[in-house]
Parts: sequence; structure tokens; C-alpha cells
Amino acid sequence: MRMRSKLTLILLIAGLFSAGTVGAIANWLVMRDFQQSVMDRAYDNFQEDVRRYLAIYGDWNNAAQQEAFHDFVRRHRAYPPPPDSGREPGRPAIDRRQQAPFRFIVLDPEGRVLKGLEEYPQGSMADPALLSRTRPVIHNGSVAVRIAPVGEPPPPPSDREYVAAMRKALAVGIAVAVLFALLIGVIAGERISSSIRALTEAIRGMRKNRETALEVEVKSRDEIGEMAQAFNQMSLELSRAHRELRRSSEMVQQQAQKLRELSIRDPLTHLFNRRHFEEQAHTLYQQAVRYQQPLTVMLGDLDHFKRINDNCSHAVGDEVLRQVSRLLSEGIRKSDLLARYGGEEFVILFPNSSLEQALHCCENLRRRIESHPWGDLHPGLEVTMSMGLCGKLALGNAERMVAEADQRLYAAKHRGRNRVVSRSGEAA
Repeated sequence: MRMRSKLTLILLIAGLFSAGTVGAIANWLVMRDFQQSVMDRAYDNFQEDVRRYLAIYGDWNNAAQQEAFHDFVRRHRAYPPPPDSGREPGRPAIDRRQQAPFRFIVLDPEGRVLKGLEEYPQGSMADPALLSRTRPVIHNGSVAVRIAPVGEPPPPPSDREYVAAMRKALAVGIAVAVLFALLIGVIAGERISSSIRALTEAIRGMRKNRETALEVEVKSRDEIGEMAQAFNQMSLELSRAHRELRRSSEMVQQQAQKLRELSIRDPLTHLFNRRHFEEQAHTLYQQAVRYQQPLTVMLGDLDHFKRINDNCSHAVGDEVLRQVSRLLSEGIRKSDLLARYGGEEFVILFPNSSLEQALHCCENLRRRIESHPWGDLHPGLEVTMSMGLCGKLALGNAERMVAEADQRLYAAKHRGRNRVVSRSGEAA
């Protein structure tokens, strides 16, 4: 059920309950007043009948011997009360021909029943509860008898019509109140639900784009208005926080990438370092064995590099290492793995390359290094490289292949440097 329907239903129920409660209380008050009015009129009628009865016959016992009270009342009902009836000043005269039916008992001043009913037979003593509800009838300046009602007399026809009209008016008022509550519920529900819908849509929008600050219109100064203001402030702060978090995350990722590069790169030549080469060489060796593909390793060393440092300075030596690194990188494939193995040593792993293919590539690399214009870097400077190759997967792992290539590099050095040795006892 939507919020608008819930609010309308709640207001409608509240209106029905309020209107029903007011109607019930009003009906009870009206009926109570009417019952009291009927009772007062009945009391007045009966008192006047008793006073007339006593005025004519003297006392109740003598009157009862002369004429029964009900016969007397029937005979004198249409006559007005005597001037000395003792009616309270200001109380209007009563039309006794239109009085409502009633039931009264008559007691003497001591509480003995003179005129009784089934519940209180003649001659019996009245209980204290009944005595507390009696009214005295004054005759000749003293209390002659007491009278008390039994039960509640019904209202006369004129009063019943008035009560019916009053109840009808209450019913119409309740119906109008219900329609008004329904109208107010629909209007208030739509107003409140529209504000809540705007907040809900804004929250959904924040989930899609958390870096954009969303704002909802503040239409009131009540709790919903305060909620809208709080949302606008929260949206602004969250958007800032998300932007800062994204920038921080990007910075952390960049720093992590830099740290990773530093951990696997040689700081001087920016080639991969020995540790990273050994990790990757192990993986490439396993792949070559699994898929039965050729794999060749080259281990190279710059010739007489100590002389370059001693005669030309270490700065020149560092620049030689950087330029040799660039020449090697430009002369191999992207799939080949090049690393600075240590000092002036370089290692290259040629995946999916036979010994002959790697030998051809390494010879080109050797010539590029030899023919490079090193004199531009330092007058009279010459740089060459000796290389050893190994393509024996049967050795069992990449480390043994590198060791075999190192032996052939030693052979190249021994045979005059600036050459490539691919097999034992051979030099290119």
C-alpha cells in the first residue's frame, strides 16, 4: 500500500472514530437531559395530583377511605392545579393531559408504603436506597407524604420526535465529518507522499551517481521539511566524500602501481630486475614444456665494462648501460622477456623461439651495439657485448638453462669477446 493510501486511511479512521465518539457522547447527553426532563415533569404531575388529593380529603388515610387515588386522578386529570398546589416559583404550568406514563409509590414520612407497586407492597417499609430518592409533598406547612419513582418513564411523542430529529442531525454531521476527513486525508496524503517520493527518488539517484550532489525542494517547515534539509546537506557531504574517496583510491592505485614497478624494475635501466625475470621465466618454461614449444635463453655481458668505468667515469658507464638497454629493447619482440641480470649482465628469454631463431636475433643485437656511435658519448669509446645461448628444455628448469647460457657466455669471453656462442665448442 502506498504512503498516500496509508495516510488517507489513517485520517479517515481517525475522523470516523472522532465523529462516532462525538455522536455517541452527544446522543448520551441529549437522552440524559430528556430523561431528566421527563422525570421532572412526571414528578411535578404526580406531586400536583397528590397535593390536590390531600387538599380535598385532608390526609392520605382518610382520602384512601373516601376515594382511590387512581380514580381521583382519572376524574381530575383535565383540571388545572389549585392555587395553593405548592408549585415551585418560576416552574411553568404543566399540561397534565399530555403527561407521559409514570410509576410512583407514596410513603408516609417514616418510610412506610401507603401506595405501592409489585416491588414495594403497601404497608412495607422502604429501604434506604429508595428513601434517598424520595421527594416530600408539603401539606399545611409540613411533610404529609413522600413520593418516589420506580423505573424510568418514556418520553412523550413530541420529545421522541425531537430526539429523532436530533439523532438525524447527528448522523448528517457524522457523514459530513467523514467526507471532510476523507478530503483532508487525500490532500494531506498527497502532499506528504509527494515530498517523500521526491526524497526516495533523490536517494535512488544518489545510488546511481554518488559523486553528484542532489537537492530536493523544501516545501514546508515541519519534520518532512527538516528531513529534506538534512538530506540536501547529507547529499552534499556524501558527494564530496565520494569524490575525495575516488581521488584517494586513484592515488593509492597509482602509488601501488609505482611501488610494483619499483619492485620489478631496475632503477637505472628501467628493465625488469633479476627477481621478476626468474619468476616469469619459471612460468614460461612450464608453458613451453606443456605445449611442447621451443624456448631459448640468452645471457649477455658487456666487454671490458670495468675499463669504461675506470677510463671514462661511472657516469659514462651508467649511460652506456641505459643505451644498451634501449638497443636491446628495440631489437626484440614484445613477447620476449628482457632483464638486467646484474651489473653489466643482461638476460633475454625468447618464448616459442628455436635456438637458430634466437641466434639470428642475438647476432643482430650484437651488431647494433657494436655499430652504435659511442664516440658521441665519450671520445674513443667502444662498446661490445658477448652472449651465450641455451635452448635445452631437457635441462629441467629455466635456472639450469640460464646456467648453461652462462657457460657459453664464458666460452664467448674466452674466445675473444664480442661474439655469440650457441653450442658448446661453437661461436658465431
